[in-house]
Amino acid sequence: MPITIPKPILLMPKVPSVVVVGLLAAQFLLFQIGHSPEPKCTLKVEIPHYSTSLKETRNIDAIKLNITSTCNVPQKYTEIDSTIQKIDGNSQMTAYDFGSVRQRSLKNYPEVAEFRNLYAPCHLGISVPYSGLAKGFVYLKNGEKYPVEGSSGEFKAAKCAIGAQ
Repeated sequence: MPITIPKPILLMPKVPSVVVVGLLAAQFLLFQIGHSPEPKCTLKVEIPHYSTSLKETRNIDAIKLNITSTCNVPQKYTEIDSTIQKIDGNSQMTAYDFGSVRQRSLKNYPEVAEFRNLYAPCHLGISVPYSGLAKGFVYLKNGEKYPVEGSSGEFKAAKCAIGAQ
């Protein structure tokens, strides 16, 4: 008489597939909470321009430089060194150096810091091509320090010459 080995009876899970999918999603979210994204920050340096708002509100003729620091994670503040460059003859040179300036992140947008108070007094009437440069560090809320730099990338003429500092 042959020996027969009984086949094991496979147990089918009694958990509905919706619950399994829900548990997998919960596990994914749980692991993502502890892992913040890799920080990425950029500086957007706008082309320096004659500021009509400074002329209207404070009666100042000035070339203004706007800079925005943006990250994909919250920042405490951004600290930069920025300059306005000009073309004089055939060479590029610094027209105005703002030195080191610091700006806190925006209250409603902690990933962004805006520099809107950078301006150099100028004398109306002479057309000069200007460009903006900036570099520095973003200090993130998690304590990290992230290097950034940017340029307006091109020169654009404004009818106001920045005088000697």
